[in-house]
Amino acid sequence: MNISTGNKIGFLCFIVILSMWGYVVAHIIGIFDLRSIKDEKHHVYSLNIANELRQSSDDLTRMARTYVVTGNEIYKEYYFDIIAIRNGDSPRPKKYPPTYWYTSLTPERFALDKLDIQVPLKNLMRDMGFTESELLLLQQSQARSDNLMNIEKQAFALMKGSYNDGKGTFTPKGVPDNAFAIKLLFSPQYQQEKIAIMQPIQKFIAAVENRLIIEADEFQTKQKKYLWYVILLLVISTLMALIITFYVRNKIVLPIFSLVHDAQSIAEGDYQARSKVSVENEIGSLSKNLNKMANHIERDINKLKQMATTDELVGIANRRAFMKSLQLELERSHRYQVPLCLLMLDVDYFKVFNDTYGHSIGDDVLKLICKVSQLVLRENDLMGRIGGEEFAFILPATNIDFALIVAERIRAAVDDAFLIIDGKKIKVTVSMGATQLTNEDDVGLFLKRADMAMYKSKDNGRNQTHYF
Repeated sequence: MNISTGNKIGFLCFIVILSMWGYVVAHIIGIFDLRSIKDEKHHVYSLNIANELRQSSDDLTRMARTYVVTGNEIYKEYYFDIIAIRNGDSPRPKKYPPTYWYTSLTPERFALDKLDIQVPLKNLMRDMGFTESELLLLQQSQARSDNLMNIEKQAFALMKGSYNDGKGTFTPKGVPDNAFAIKLLFSPQYQQEKIAIMQPIQKFIAAVENRLIIEADEFQTKQKKYLWYVILLLVISTLMALIITFYVRNKIVLPIFSLVHDAQSIAEGDYQARSKVSVENEIGSLSKNLNKMANHIERDINKLKQMATTDELVGIANRRAFMKSLQLELERSHRYQVPLCLLMLDVDYFKVFNDTYGHSIGDDVLKLICKVSQLVLRENDLMGRIGGEEFAFILPATNIDFALIVAERIRAAVDDAFLIIDGKKIKVTVSMGATQLTNEDDVGLFLKRADMAMYKSKDNGRNQTHYF
């Protein structure tokens, strides 16, 4: 898998994992927010709403009884203020605690900065999101509270000497009857109506508590479920991180380090160095191309080396390479006191041959001489072209007697060889010179003495061998 494909797959996996994390985190936040609302806000508000209904009923009872006992009109005014707030006919105080009608009975309570919007209590019940059964209990309690208000209003009418005409209207018919009004508000019937108000409220509180317990259980179930999701995502994320780390380390980082090392080796001149990176990605392709480049460089270097040390025409050591080898063999012979011989070869009448047959045929003659001469030489012997038609031979660990035998074999092999030109056999001969290294010799003296022996052969009639 190449790096670009790996990047795409990794990015896709990252998006998937990130989406999964977002989904789980969003649901966890939603669960905790919901739980927070249910536990802290909704629960408190639910109880406050239920308590306000109960407290308003108690406050109405207290104001009504105080009024019929004392006859003070202010309590009747308070009574109807409570009703107006509960029904949404008057603004609700911003702070409306259960003790409000004990501690806030001052003119300042009507200041605008202390009042809120007008909203009926039953609307607040509906807005709290109670279930239908819970809302029905609160509405039932409020309806019973309204029924109790009818008794209280009847008591108020008695305080003014008004009586119910049977149609729900109170009209003056006699003198005020305070005693009967008091008896009416402290009667067993009144007390039973008060109890009837509290029963739905108690059922409401129990229903809310039971619902919150069920919701808490559901919350814990969801919490456990998403906790397992989190653990699973952590495991998946960890595995992905390990896989990505392993992939990056083994498929990218380490191959790059190895590639850099191999490239540096090639740059420093080790043209046989090759990259061993074999990953199937862009780095692997780069490694293959680096090896191809190294192969071309090595081939070109070898070609240049060969061109620098090999005679282009006949394919043997050129003068530069031959002289370097001669120097090494001379030093080795002096160091280890082993014999060393040098042969010189010159083609007889080569200039005349070139003038007669042309330089192209002359080149063929030189190639022929190299070919037949090398057939005579041993593996450790070296032949080199040191001039136009001059050749030299290094014979390591060889004394002069054996060197003369080798020289004669070369001369005889050349003498037996021939070229076919225009259907005719063309033959050439060579003059050979031989010498053995002495302790006083350097390369110059060694070559000079071999050259002198070769010219002695020419002076004596050519196609022969002499030594010095």
